[in-house]
Amino acid sequence: MKITIIDDDPDIIEVMRVLLAEAGHEINTYPAGANALSGIRRKRPDVVLTDLMMAEMDGLELCREVRADVSLNNTKLIVISARTDVYWKKRATDAGAMGYIEKPIDPATIARDVEQMAAL
Repeated sequence: MKITIIDDDPDIIEVMRVLLAEAGHEINTYPAGANALSGIRRKRPDVVLTDLMMAEMDGLELCREVRADVSLNNTKLIVISARTDVYWKKRATDAGAMGYIEKPIDPATIARDVEQMAAL
């Protein structure tokens, strides 16, 4: 799968990039939502993993922008966040995310979790 990872923490990006690449996926990364949007439109990933809380454009706004682009209807959106309460999970779903992974991520299961959510 082609996966785009967006997070303002370079360490999180690197860990997820390595783990998902080792599982055989093609990975693109961005440190901010605003920069990522043009890359998503250009590269058309199968899955976008986005942090929830970021400067400039947060993960909810990014999800809404991707969902508003009909050419990206097949792109699966998964929010990854340290915010674990139902309120944020509902907001992510309302913005167009179809999955939510809580931080800290589990290195042993992240690839499987992403693959299972993308299959839905």
